Amino acid sequence: MEACAQAGFAVHRRESYYRIPIDPAVTGLAGAVLPAGLDVLSAADADITRLRLLDDTLRQDVPGSKGWRWDAGQFRAETFSPFFDPATYLVAVDRASGEYAGLVRIWRTRAGPRLGLIATLAQYRRRGLARALLGRAFAVLAARGDKSVVGEIDDTNLASVSLLTGLGARRYGGTVELIRRQPG
Repeated sequence: MEACAQAGFAVHRRESYYRIPIDPAVTGLAGAVLPAGLDVLSAADADITRLRLLDDTLRQDVPGSKGWRWDAGQFRAETFSPFFDPATYLVAVDRASGEYAGLVRIWRTRAGPRLGLIATLAQYRRRGLARALLGRAFAVLAARGDKSVVGEIDDTNLASVSLLTGLGARRYGGTVELIRRQPG
């Protein structure tokens, strides 16, 4: 890193890769229940425009994604790609208002399940919603015989690091994004 710094590069972002167990005996998610007043539906049954807008809103809190906005066509193509798994891409819905409150997105890749996003809107945080969504998605994967999920987290996203390491996630690598500052 010292040679990079001498060449004018600075660390812009650090991301760690994690392997997250899905066994409820390890994660403690067996008893995770949805907060009162919330239901869950598959992204396959969600309104695609409302889902895209939820994703746009949630990404504003993801380090490195501020200002992100999906094009409707690109979002549809990405969401319903060959890696889409309707049983593990789940959306929380507020029963009273119909508002989409959060989501968990786990892709089925050739290498195995990959956590793409776990996030909730600010007003639904600290109530166990993220844990309940993960518990439901992980139960599906466990029934299929999967043992773990991989995912990456920006090192500054302390809430996500805390959530996933609290479930038994272990870091197995990472990346550092460097930028070169222009003189002057």
